[in-house]
Amino acid sequence: MAKPKSDDNLSIPDTIQSLTQFFFPAAAEDKKEEPLADFNFDELNNFYDNSPSVAFIYNHKSTTYDYFSPNIKQVMGFENIDFQNGGLKFSMSLVHPDHVKVYNRHVLPLMFKYYSIYAFKGKVKNLVFSYTFRIKRNDGEYIWALHYMNSIRVSKWGLPILTLVNITDITSLKKDDGIDFSVSVKEDNAITKTILSRVFPSKNSTFNFSEREIEILSLMAQGKRSKEIAEDLCISKHTVSTHRKNMMEKSSAKNSYELIHLARIKGLITENKLV
Repeated sequence: MAKPKSDDNLSIPDTIQSLTQFFFPAAAEDKKEEPLADFNFDELNNFYDNSPSVAFIYNHKSTTYDYFSPNIKQVMGFENIDFQNGGLKFSMSLVHPDHVKVYNRHVLPLMFKYYSIYAFKGKVKNLVFSYTFRIKRNDGEYIWALHYMNSIRVSKWGLPILTLVNITDITSLKKDDGIDFSVSVKEDNAITKTILSRVFPSKNSTFNFSEREIEILSLMAQGKRSKEIAEDLCISKHTVSTHRKNMMEKSSAKNSYELIHLARIKGLITENKLV
C-alpha cells in the first residue's frame, strides 16, 4: 500500500482525502449519501445565539457543513452561509499558512491514526480531539481558535460520518505560538481522560523540534538509552546522539534531564500513554 501524501503544498482537504484512502480505502470509495440526523436547527441556533463558542456539524463524506451556527458572524465576521456554501475548502483557506503545514504533517495523521484504532474497537464516538491554530477573520486579522470535536454519527465501518465541532476564540488566553493538540477518550465511567497531549512548534516558536526529535525525546523521557532508542526507531545510535545534541542546542538545555523537563513544560511530550 502506498504511503499517504505528505507534500507541504497539499491543501488540508487534499491531505484528508489522501489519508482517508490510505487508512480506509473501502470507506473512501463509498459515495452513498447519508441522511442527516434529526436535529432541531432552530433550537441549536437559539442555544448558540448568546454563546461565545461557534458550533458546526461537519459531514465527512461530502466534506461540507450540514450546520453552522449563525453566531460565527460575531466571532469571525463571516456569515454561516459562507461556510455552508464553501465547505471545507473555504474554511481551511482561512487557516494561517504556517499552521496548514503543521496540521497536514502532524495533526491530521494523528487524528486518522486514532480514528483507525477506535473504529476497530467500535468506539469512535468516545474520541474527543482538541486543537488550536490561527484563523483569519473577515477583516484580515488572525485569531487563535480552540477546536473541540467529537463524532456524533458513524458508518458501518465505525468511521465518523458527522462530527460536532465547537470553536472558541482564545486569542486573549494564548501566550505562545505552539499548535496544541490533544486526544481524549470517554471511559466506561463516562469520565473523559486525556491520552495524548502535544504542542507542535510553529515557524516562530522557540523550540522548533522535528517529529523525529520529539519521538526520540519521548523515548528518552521513558528512561531509554541511545542504543534502545536506536533499536526502537530502526536508526543508528549515532543518529540518536546527533538528534539529542541538536535538541540541546535548540533549547539551550544543559543536560538531558533539563531537556526533558523543558519539553514537558512546553507540552512537546507527555507522560500519558498512547492507547
